[in-house]
Amino acid sequence: MNVDWPSAGTLMASRYRLVSRLETGGMAQIWHADDELLDRPVALKLPAGLDPASADVLHLAWKEARMAARLSHPNIAAVHDYNAAMRPEGYMAPFVVMELLAGESLAARLARSPLGWRESASIGAAVADALNAAHANGVVHRDIKPGNVMLTPTGVKILDFGISATTGEPDDDETGATFGTPAYVAPERLDGKPAEPATDVYGLGVLLYEMVTGEPPYPVDTWEELDAARTAPPRALPPGLPVAFRDLVESCLREEPDLRPTAAHVGHGLATLTPPPPATRRRPARRRLALFSGLTALVVSVIALFAALGSSRQTLDATGEPSATAAPTAAPPSPAPTTPGTLSAPRRTAATTAAPLRVDDAIDRVRSAVVAGRELGEIRPDVAQDLINLLGPLGRAKAADVLQHAKELQRKVLERVEEGSVDGDRADLLRSRLADLERAAERGSG
Repeated sequence: MNVDWPSAGTLMASRYRLVSRLETGGMAQIWHADDELLDRPVALKLPAGLDPASADVLHLAWKEARMAARLSHPNIAAVHDYNAAMRPEGYMAPFVVMELLAGESLAARLARSPLGWRESASIGAAVADALNAAHANGVVHRDIKPGNVMLTPTGVKILDFGISATTGEPDDDETGATFGTPAYVAPERLDGKPAEPATDVYGLGVLLYEMVTGEPPYPVDTWEELDAARTAPPRALPPGLPVAFRDLVESCLREEPDLRPTAAHVGHGLATLTPPPPATRRRPARRRLALFSGLTALVVSVIALFAALGSSRQTLDATGEPSATAAPTAAPPSPAPTTPGTLSAPRRTAATTAAPLRVDDAIDRVRSAVVAGRELGEIRPDVAQDLINLLGPLGRAKAADVLQHAKELQRKVLERVEEGSVDGDRADLLRSRLADLERAAERGSG
């Protein structure tokens, strides 16, 4: 791309006036532009790094716009338009128009210092939610990294679907450009396997790891460096992290993609670690005064009513006649007895009944119980790995097959308890969660 074109002031496709260049990378230029038709600021992305006259440039820009246009989510940067402008050389230069975001990238934030685990969990939960939305629409991002995560005043946004693909789509080039960034690429991609949702989950794991440590598990820049670095394990996560956070990061970074959790599972797990603060609403003073006055009047009325009832009761009782209010037609339900010093369990109503557990979520719950048992020394490591391996294929199995495998896992857990390789309490938890899995599978096959 010539340094003279485009420049500030260039009008693209008779609509977008370039204001200033925001970023120049190996794959694209990002410009701040004004949409003169709709009178709004936008971000305009021009592909770079390829022969500008090549048909590949048009195809990749169009593909990025199409992929991102499938998605509508508060944590995904919106795409507004795909268009092309005539270059001085006489051929068309495609571009993608996106929402202009304020704030800074996660990469810029991490350049100053690592983050605390709470902030990391909050950012990670937002990224996981965005990935879950993409995966539900058959889109794999393929390049999850700090530079593609924006921290804005309105929340976290992921951007740059420039090398995204449909689930299972083979790579469409031989240069490695669509493989992603070496330090964030899942191991199976190095073996030439197509990108799947688990590929993005691995990238999310690297992101979480980097947020709390300051660098990715393998801080490399090239494929050759990555190949050499992977001969040794990455350094351990820092002490002091919650076990649940640590388990989620390690599960995302599993070598085998089938053993990684879904983005939905990761997002839910991270969100439970950082619940939002309770909302507080301040009513205007005038409304509070009116409410207080109303309550005062109500209290006075109730007192007067009780006084009147008491007077009537005394009068009737004195004559020996039965009181009309003394014997209700049905006795009110008596409270259930409680142990001194404890609270009775709240009643379950239709409003608080949990939604039925899905098969995928039930599988993840069993897997989490196995991983936690291994970490706590309640399941022998080789036995834990065996159970995890047996759970792996269930995510793609039919409901009837899941049900059969869950029953087999129940028997296997009992066998392991008898041989002493699984703690009794941990076995009870596993069997409870396997029972949940059986019920979820029965609903799915019904």
